[in-house]
Amino acid sequence: MLSRILAAVDDSEGGKKAFDFAVALSKKFESSLLIAHVIEEHGTVGHSVVSELEQDSQRILQKYQAKARDSGLKSSHVNVIEGKGTDVAEKILEIAREENMDAIVVGGRGKYLSSDSFLLGSTSSKLVHYGGYTIIIVK
Repeated sequence: MLSRILAAVDDSEGGKKAFDFAVALSKKFESSLLIAHVIEEHGTVGHSVVSELEQDSQRILQKYQAKARDSGLKSSHVNVIEGKGTDVAEKILEIAREENMDAIVVGGRGKYLSSDSFLLGSTSSKLVHYGGYTIIIVK
């Protein structure tokens, strides 16, 4: 049922909680865990900023991969992927489709908040409305 779980993470408190929940699910169901971080691309961002975002993304993924292994998950069951796109929710769904995931675990609010994400983060809200997957939002 839940053999492949995608944990969409960032450096927010919600991302950390989502990761912890995804690890617990992976342990309970002996599932493989794919840890994903998406870099949101903006057309007006210069090369140096993109480079900095890529380095930050790699740091985040390495940190979560190490935490997954330290939690007792088998290394063969833990993978990471970095995505880039103009819409984070769309990219998460694309990764989930390409990797044949069963469920997506995401924080209720991410690193960046906007006025249109007062009750629920815009990414998690889009995932619920447009995703054809089991979406678990951790608050």
